[in-house]
Amino acid sequence: MMNKAIVLGVETSDILCSVAWWQDNQTLLDYNIELANAHATLLAGLVAQGQKRLGLAASDISLVTVGSGPGSFTGLRIGMAFAKGFCYGLDIPVIDVTNFEVLAAQAQPDIFPVITLIEARKDHYYTGVFLENRTILDEKLLLSRKSIEENYSTDGQIVIHEKITTGYFSDNYAGSLPVTHGKYSAATICDLGYHKFSGNDIRELDAIEPLYLQSFAGVL
Repeated sequence: MMNKAIVLGVETSDILCSVAWWQDNQTLLDYNIELANAHATLLAGLVAQGQKRLGLAASDISLVTVGSGPGSFTGLRIGMAFAKGFCYGLDIPVIDVTNFEVLAAQAQPDIFPVITLIEARKDHYYTGVFLENRTILDEKLLLSRKSIEENYSTDGQIVIHEKITTGYFSDNYAGSLPVTHGKYSAATICDLGYHKFSGNDIRELDAIEPLYLQSFAGVL
């Protein structure tokens, strides 16, 4: 795929409904709307509105990238179904991008490992750990705050989702490791998804599944 390809990105893993169009390393247009339980109502309309505003037909899209979570069951199901349906009809690829990857992309440069945290429940976090060049060391772990302190307190940095309600990691933990607040966005998913595609990190449609919050069984 050439750099001039137009990429459509979809992110629906939490209250945010985010859609973006990306080409040649820049965002052409994006919409980011926070409205509870509205993904099914908003998503198709936002895509149609953006396509019209940019003067694009569906056939102008070469690649679709979609956020795969972890996140809410309903939001992920809606976003994933839309992305797969869009790609199936046009016979184009879809690339899934985890929220861990999205947060890691917002980390401070040259500090590793990058520990990404998404709040699961009180004092427990879904955790993805990355080495240099976005290499995934481990992910999908459901860790307690105590376990994070014991395993990740001397090296690297932490990137937490901006919706984490506790101030612990920004107030106390920052004394040990630098802490960044990251956010989800379809624009970031476009960028990451395109580079995964360029690296031939492609899976069949049937193999792409959301990371639902309840799918994380192990607690450490």
